[in-house]
Amino acid sequence: DMEGRIIISGAGSHRYVDVVPIAAGKEQALQYVRSRHGIPQHLCVAAGDSGNDILMLDGDHPGIVVGNAQGELLHWLVSRAQDDKVLLADSYFADGIMEGLMRHGLY
Repeated sequence: DMEGRIIISGAGSHRYVDVVPIAAGKEQALQYVRSRHGIPQHLCVAAGDSGNDILMLDGDHPGIVVGNAQGELLHWLVSRAQDDKVLLADSYFADGIMEGLMRHGLY
């Protein structure tokens, strides 16, 4: 038997279901690549736009929620303890990532 998480994301007619093993996911992949390449935790950034990015954005590194983020991610962002670790960008898509990198002092 394998334990997993079911993550539902998307909006409107574009809904997605991810089934992810407990020991795997975007955060674990990010940490693997970061450690493999010797990137310090504070220089590794997660960016997302939907609910399937929550676990990754909740890691121990800076995070960026882009301005065009879907409702479930925005709900998570406002319901968590507010700090400067995860920023909400005004800009959309890649421009939101660039804005977040600048605000985190990484670009």
